[in-house]
Amino acid sequence: MRTGPPTVVLATTNGKGMGHLSRQLALALASLGGMDPVIFSLSSAVTVVNQYGMRAEWAPGSQRRQVPRRHWDAYLAERITALVTETNASAFVFDGVYPYDGVLRALRRMPDVPFIWSRRAMWKKGAGSRALRYRRLFAAVLEPGDLASAGDVGRTVYLEDARRVGPITLVGQVPQLSREQAIEELDLDPDRPRLLLTLGSSKRSDLYAAHQRTVEQFTAAGWQVVVTSSPLRGRAKSAAGPKQISVFPLVRYLRAFDAAVSASGYNAVHELLYSAVPTLLVPNADAITDDQRTRARIVGNTGLALAADPDRPREFDAALERLLDHRVRDRLAASCRDLDPPTGATEAARAVIGLAAVGVPAGERMEAASLHAQRFARRVVGRALPPAVANLVGRPPRLARPGDLRGPLQVSPLLAPGLAGVPQIGGDQLLVTDALTPGLFDGRYVEHLLPGASDDYVRARAEIAARYYRLAPPSSPGIETGEAILAKSDERDWSKLGWPAS
Repeated sequence: MRTGPPTVVLATTNGKGMGHLSRQLALALASLGGMDPVIFSLSSAVTVVNQYGMRAEWAPGSQRRQVPRRHWDAYLAERITALVTETNASAFVFDGVYPYDGVLRALRRMPDVPFIWSRRAMWKKGAGSRALRYRRLFAAVLEPGDLASAGDVGRTVYLEDARRVGPITLVGQVPQLSREQAIEELDLDPDRPRLLLTLGSSKRSDLYAAHQRTVEQFTAAGWQVVVTSSPLRGRAKSAAGPKQISVFPLVRYLRAFDAAVSASGYNAVHELLYSAVPTLLVPNADAITDDQRTRARIVGNTGLALAADPDRPREFDAALERLLDHRVRDRLAASCRDLDPPTGATEAARAVIGLAAVGVPAGERMEAASLHAQRFARRVVGRALPPAVANLVGRPPRLARPGDLRGPLQVSPLLAPGLAGVPQIGGDQLLVTDALTPGLFDGRYVEHLLPGASDDYVRARAEIAARYYRLAPPSSPGIETGEAILAKSDERDWSKLGWPAS
């Protein structure tokens, strides 16, 4: 019999930034102990949840090619099913624009567990029709509010499937440092005004030019320009140019800044404006689904921020001049301070806890089963090749012959529970660990296990790995790093639980 708060798995896509992870973290923190959150993420930045004492597990996204793409959804479904079973989770929340096929397969296998889709709005006009077909498979859909919702022209506007909540942001969930503390911790110049410049990871030439013009104009005006580097890419180092920082959550340090020039993504807009930072919003046209141009325009029209397109140099330069005017910054900050506090994270947490308590009604389970049958029938009809059919129904791959580049990886598992560092391993090695060390998932093959997992889970994950990799005997004992990086925090003999001894 379950005691204590229900366990809820909070899943995120890989994404190009920290948005999905930030929203799930905000939801977890807002639950105030009403749930036991377990983060399951495809983002290599998942290690940031360590600072909040939360359990987390990482899985490789399809783009990493750790598992062949045609088998990745089957692999993801097995990973989700195993994790939900291990944690005895009462609900599964997926934050992402498109529900992966692997998520839907896991949903089908666990009809008694409420699967919830957290889906922000403000989609580009005409985008997302395929993703929205699957909304009825979920026990509920949560839609975080948006300060620019009045201008939303995306497909989600016309749907009535979602429980709409206020904006979900870390503002109000993470304590913000005082101005003096933030300046000191970031090692900023206290004697100059400071600009936060965060235009994202796009390589568009217009955004690069906007970045350069911002640095030039604000530096010439005597400001210190501070550029963010995403934790996804690690801490940036530069001997020249603007100061670079890599911190999470950034909202903790926002009081250090007198102004910001930022991309108009969901998280950036709501963190900056609810923190009353005078901001110039710059839409990134590379965003596939997110309608950043409309968000920037609508928010700009309300007087909460300035907005300018980077592909219009004169307009952009004029907006920079306005942001340099202290009277304009004072007006923007005052307008932002008049906003009601964001309540979306608390509202979403309450909804999830409620769904975890009641489960999925029998009628909805039958409807979901019917929709799944229809969905898979549509996809299978007209496909005659056995490998394609096998993949569609979620069967694991057959082991490839040596030399088959499309087949599973041939790797030697290296078992490293309690890992205390980031090892250098070969391209033919698979690191098996429950550590959450920053940088651990970059540039290496990793099978990550939930810290503190049971023997049954370690064994189940060995069985899954055996289906999706060609596990070869270890080529050498231990991990050659030149340092003693293995801690004896897990005394189990994993080789007796199905993993080849290393």
